[in-house]
Amino acid sequence: MKRVTFTALLLSFGLNAAPADLQQQISDLWQQQDFAAAKVLLADKVNRKTKDAWLLAALGRSELELGQADAAEELLARAIHIEADNARYQFWFGRASCDSAQQASMFSALGYAKRCRKAFEQAVSLAPADTGYLKALGKYYAQAPGIAGGDKEQALAIAARLEQQDPLQGQLLTLEILFSAEDTTAAEQFIDSSELLQRRPEPYFIRGIQLAQNRDYAAAIAEFLKASKQEVADDEGKRNRLLALYQLGRASVLGKTEPQQGIDALNEFLADGSMTDFNEWAQLRLSQLYLAQEQRSQAEAILKPLLATTQDDKLKSEIKKIL
Repeated sequence: MKRVTFTALLLSFGLNAAPADLQQQISDLWQQQDFAAAKVLLADKVNRKTKDAWLLAALGRSELELGQADAAEELLARAIHIEADNARYQFWFGRASCDSAQQASMFSALGYAKRCRKAFEQAVSLAPADTGYLKALGKYYAQAPGIAGGDKEQALAIAARLEQQDPLQGQLLTLEILFSAEDTTAAEQFIDSSELLQRRPEPYFIRGIQLAQNRDYAAAIAEFLKASKQEVADDEGKRNRLLALYQLGRASVLGKTEPQQGIDALNEFLADGSMTDFNEWAQLRLSQLYLAQEQRSQAEAILKPLLATTQDDKLKSEIKKIL
């Protein structure tokens, strides 16, 4: 359950933050990942006539983090109309447009994607030293179809530029671009030439994902295991290491192989507890591996409370097939 912040508690009693403190209050809530409380704090201050770019952008970013991409895009479009030279607002608008593109019909997706690219390009133009904006633009060029402005060469150029400012992030982006273009030979050569990458979980994780997509689960498990053994200090590296543990368990279930390795990986993943978005499915995968080991009581001890609490209909359906 999400921790209730002090600000959210005040809001429940109808006590608003002082206007002079509003930006700090919102910043604090974002830092705590409490975007719902930020939305409550902002919502009654924004209406159709609002001309304050910060208010519009702050509510838009809160909606974005809550998964409300269309609402976010509308608010952020208004913000950049007022303050077009704000790189941060452009970046948030680009993210909202990209998220909307993924949810839209085929006929609408192209328009959203083009707005995403334009906003990311504008953010990079306004703040060329910001590595986050460069990375987002590089990923767009790498992943978007050509009709929406996708371009491998442009992506690699962005990655080279990023590497000058942040060698690790630039090399990680290059690696992602090569793998996404299915240029496996170039990707492997790039890994072999980079001491930085050889100490990271990402190369092994990406290899594992590709192998799992090709249903070579035994080979995928070996790569995920290598990724999980890489000790890193940064948040991105830790996240990718944990994702490797989750994917190892999933590959073990789908491939019907190495159940004990999968059990160990998922128990380690769940013990960390930081990636809550994956926890319910990790519990399902763990229970499936217990069943594969003929340990039904352990499986049911996970599944029965999970069925009672989950709001995921697809997950409920999977659990009911077992119980």
